[in-house]
Amino acid sequence: MLDESRAKETSDSRSEELTDDHIQRLLRNADRLAFGIRPAGFVLISRTRLLAAKGISQQSALLIDQWVGRAGGGLQPLVRANPEVARKHHQRTTRPDSIVWGVPAQALKHAGA
Repeated sequence: MLDESRAKETSDSRSEELTDDHIQRLLRNADRLAFGIRPAGFVLISRTRLLAAKGISQQSALLIDQWVGRAGGGLQPLVRANPEVARKHHQRTTRPDSIVWGVPAQALKHAGA
């Protein structure tokens, strides 16, 4: 029973760790996609890949979604700039692994920079 309560504390404290600064640091250090259509001044980050790599819960993912929205970005399907070069078949945009965060690059800069 002690292990269960300790595990619960760990998961609770993990969700408390997601402050605005922590979210910004996570996104700033995430792998950015070098392909895909995005507005000038934005970077694309694979939502599914980051959540899986960091073991982020769905509830915490929603907090990150909200942060990205407040920063002026949003969720979007990944659309390749040249789909005919990348794929020969029709491009699907409904797969969960093709959902990315479009984040303004300015929002990812250090506060002191």
